[in-house]
Amino acid sequence: MVQRFLLVILLAMSLNGCTSTAPLSEGTLDSPNPAARLYAIRRAGQQGDRSMIPKLVELLDSSDPTERLLVIQSLEHITGSRLDYVPYANPQQREAAIARWVDAVNTRKFAASSQP
Repeated sequence: MVQRFLLVILLAMSLNGCTSTAPLSEGTLDSPNPAARLYAIRRAGQQGDRSMIPKLVELLDSSDPTERLLVIQSLEHITGSRLDYVPYANPQQREAAIARWVDAVNTRKFAASSQP
């Protein structure tokens, strides 16, 4: 279901001119192309890549609700936690949850050697 949703989003983005010369699947979390960034977010979660946690936490503040949803799903897959983050909550609630995530990163709660 999520894969079908992601495919629809990516197709819509490509039809709106959000394309680049590199394949979308080679995108990074810093990619200027939103579709490529979505691929990278999903890939980080699927691979359980704990080194991506700090950058994923930065993306929790995205203006794109689809991006926020994929980011928290990836973080949950990697860490086993959402820290009460809700991607569609109001900005103040999201800000409080992001502060919890930033604290977790700063205290290395989800460092490579820790378990969820």
